[in-house]
Amino acid sequence: MRVIAGDFKGRRLVAPKGPGVRPTPDRVKEALFSMVEPCLADAVCLDLFAGTGSLGIEALSRGAARVYFCDPAPASLAALRQNLDICRVDASRAVVLAAEWHKVHTYLSEKCNLVFIDAPYKMCEHYSQMLETLAERGVMADGALVAIERDAGKGGYALPEGFIKVRERRYGSVGIDLVAAAGDEE
Repeated sequence: MRVIAGDFKGRRLVAPKGPGVRPTPDRVKEALFSMVEPCLADAVCLDLFAGTGSLGIEALSRGAARVYFCDPAPASLAALRQNLDICRVDASRAVVLAAEWHKVHTYLSEKCNLVFIDAPYKMCEHYSQMLETLAERGVMADGALVAIERDAGKGGYALPEGFIKVRERRYGSVGIDLVAAAGDEE
């Protein structure tokens, strides 16, 4: 697992060992970032279920202003902090939150333009609830994009009111959905 492009290009990232660890494959990460690249300059991002921080670190490498990394697992948080050190990320650009996804709003000091949701695949049926909760709790700026990584072989999820699917792609067993949060003007 490595950083693909930008300021930290080529840096090797660490991951904890274990059956629950599922880093985003480089091929999928490359495809995902080609979709969101136009939104990255100076973006405020949320890496929900951050794990090793691979997605958020890639966003920082490619020009995001700040990333909030949220994960409750101590092993993941340790790997994330090590990866931030490997990339020498300035502390003002990376905020690590040891929290459950549904409590992230209590720790944010600003709204996010781009949200990465790479939850454990067993949580796929909860994506609709996650989107709805993040919107209700004011986590996302108007027009924010949400990139969801999911098991492409499982059934989909219903989009809650106020969201539209912008793009859907499949890369082997991994599905990527790009969803937009409608602004107040819509």
